Amino acid sequence: MAKTKKPAAMGAVVKTNGEAAAAVFAGYEELADLGRENMAAFLRANAALSTGLEEIGKEVILYARGSFERAAETATALLGAKTFQDVFQLNSEFAKANLERLLEGSAKLSEMSVKLANEAMAPIGGRVEATIHKLAKPLAV
Repeated sequence: MAKTKKPAAMGAVVKTNGEAAAAVFAGYEELADLGRENMAAFLRANAALSTGLEEIGKEVILYARGSFERAAETATALLGAKTFQDVFQLNSEFAKANLERLLEGSAKLSEMSVKLANEAMAPIGGRVEATIHKLAKPLAV
């Protein structure tokens, strides 16, 4: 029996398969790198979120503490009031001051919340764009 040239053809197939396998593994490495970068961005976003929520929590506690202190001061002043007119005036001043502080506190918390949202989403937004670009790249070829 005569030998055929199949072994040479098989060598070419193996070489082609080897190149294909290398390309596939390179693609997996790129996806793994992309995943690591995305996880790092997620961790940065989580850290920003934690820090921001802590700051907002401190602000709420300071507001509550101040409100309790002012309420105690007003209660003490009400106990010392001599006339109904004094009670009415103290209560009106207390209500007006509380409304003003509530509006100021709400505005400050709103600003802090917007800042927190922007800081927490910044790392993720960049990674979304990079991921879409990376995943769409093979489709464009």
